[in-house]
Amino acid sequence: MAQFSVAIQQPKWLKLINDTLGDKDTAKQFIADISTVVSGNYKLQQCDAGSILTAGLLAQSLKLPLAQTLGFAYVIPYGDKAQFQIGWKGLVQLAQRSGQFKRLGVRDVHEGEYIGQDNFGEDLFKFDHKYDDKPIVGYYAYFELLNGFVKTLYWTREQCEAHGTRYSQAHSGKNKGGEFDNWSNMFDAMAEKTVMKQLLNKYAPLSVELQKAVIADQAILNNDLSVKEYVDNDDKPKALDQKPSNNLVIDTGEDKVEEKKGE
Repeated sequence: MAQFSVAIQQPKWLKLINDTLGDKDTAKQFIADISTVVSGNYKLQQCDAGSILTAGLLAQSLKLPLAQTLGFAYVIPYGDKAQFQIGWKGLVQLAQRSGQFKRLGVRDVHEGEYIGQDNFGEDLFKFDHKYDDKPIVGYYAYFELLNGFVKTLYWTREQCEAHGTRYSQAHSGKNKGGEFDNWSNMFDAMAEKTVMKQLLNKYAPLSVELQKAVIADQAILNNDLSVKEYVDNDDKPKALDQKPSNNLVIDTGEDKVEEKKGE
């Protein structure tokens, strides 16, 4: 923590914070918040200060709380760097701000709640609290727009596991189960975020803020908060070659929906 607390007071980092946030009071609160995040995570204390700050600044610029227990956005250590990660609650909040959603969310599906599919390939469920103690077998994301458009996406636990193995270096081979393997260490949170992210990225109107969060997810950032690299993923999102726009949907390589048969 001493290393970070010293680094954050360097003129170049103070200038970055003030220039990015543009308000002294906001900057002061950000320093307090990011310092609290770092002090509570020993692995994060070993990371490069610049990568910590840029990950935190992106969350702050998106007006997402930095408190890791709230689940909106995370500053995650990966080796000696820190990466920005959006949580499913952060995705929901950014989507809500667009004013185009009537409802949206994600939930765990327990054994006994999945019924099957209708004639159009849409998944059917019977949610009941009597299944709450049953094992989680999948994850269900949904949204309804104000114009009446409704879309859902269901992934089994096995599909989520396969996605993590395919796209996360830390969740495959000899690295699996290690200290940087978030899919092993916080599987439900990663699965919920992934299914919601897949649904929004494939079917929903994406605001500029939401595009920025999707593109930067699991990335180490430059000082201007653009993506520097994906340390846990070799696939570069196609959207990185473009600035966030007002287009309805962006297509990223890592985020291409792997749909189940029948969908």
